[in-house]
Parts: sequence; C-alpha cells; structure tokens
Amino acid sequence: MEFIGVILAGGQSRRFGSPKAFAKREGNSFYTYSAKALESYTSKLVLVTNPKLSPVFSQEGFTGEIISDCTEYAGQGPLAGIYSAMEKYSADWYIVSPIDVPFIDQAVIELLLSNIEPNVDAVIPVVAGKKQPLIALYHHNVKGLIKSKLDRGLRSVEKVLEDLNVHYLSIKDEQAFINVNSQVDYEKYIK
Repeated sequence: MEFIGVILAGGQSRRFGSPKAFAKREGNSFYTYSAKALESYTSKLVLVTNPKLSPVFSQEGFTGEIISDCTEYAGQGPLAGIYSAMEKYSADWYIVSPIDVPFIDQAVIELLLSNIEPNVDAVIPVVAGKKQPLIALYHHNVKGLIKSKLDRGLRSVEKVLEDLNVHYLSIKDEQAFINVNSQVDYEKYIK
C-alpha cells in the first residue's frame, strides 16, 4: 500500500496573530513536527497551504511538495486541502495532520496505521471523547464524496464522516493532540 502524508497549513491563523506553522517549540517550527511524524510512513509529503505562505515554507527548507488548494475550492478549509492533495497525488491512503499540533509523534501515526481494516474508509482518533478528523487516515475512495460535498458548499469534515465506514479509535495520549490555536494556548503549552 502507498501512503501520502498531507500536512494542512492553509489556515489564516487569525486567533494566533501570525502564521502558526512557523511558531516555535524547542527551536523548531510547528509544521516540522507533523512532517517528522509522517515522513517515515509515506512515499511523499504534501504540504497544502495558501499561495502567500508557499515561499516561506520553501525558504524554511521543507523538502516535500508544496501545493495550494484546487482553484475551485481555494480557501474552503481542511476538507479542500485534503481533496486537493488527493486530486494531485494518487495513493492508497492519505495520512493527514495539521500544522498546529507540535506534540504529534510517530507513535500516533503507527497506531492509526495498525488499525487499517478491509472496507474501512477512514481511521479517526477519538481523544477525551472528541473526534480528531484532522489527524487521521483517509482511503483514496473517499475523494469523490469529498468533491461532491465541496461542490454543494458543505465544508465540514464531520459531514463527510457521516457517509463513510469509519473506524473510530480511542486514544489515551491527549498530549499528542494538543492544538495550539492562540497566544494563550502557546503560553500554556509551549512556554
């Protein structure tokens, strides 16, 4: 099976005040933690970002592919980013991670991969009772469904999951899923 890693970096970081991808933890940009967690399990890393940030990732030395959302879905959120990576690169499975989870690690990815089963469309972690669809696995056959949802203006990942055969996986390690959305979060978890 072929796996492609998809790093979602297209957000505007409004609550954070500056691009979260380049905030630092222990001297490393946040996005590098997602890249390190995914790279050992994937044939290619694809970072989906907005056109303004593409050159910054290049300057930072990101060695994977840097793409933007497909034109017709530009700026329509994480679902558009996942679809855009699927549209541009073929694989059996797509391992998705956002850039604002600086504690993500390979153990989480290994756990997700070990739970792939026949006839499953997605493997979604559930942490402290909350679904985590942006640190997850998606089978290539969900691409058409995602497109049909986006075509109808439905941008919720949750709405896509309702129509899939999902393996929900309870995970106890909450730290790996800490999402740094604001300066308050940054002060709390990083500093």
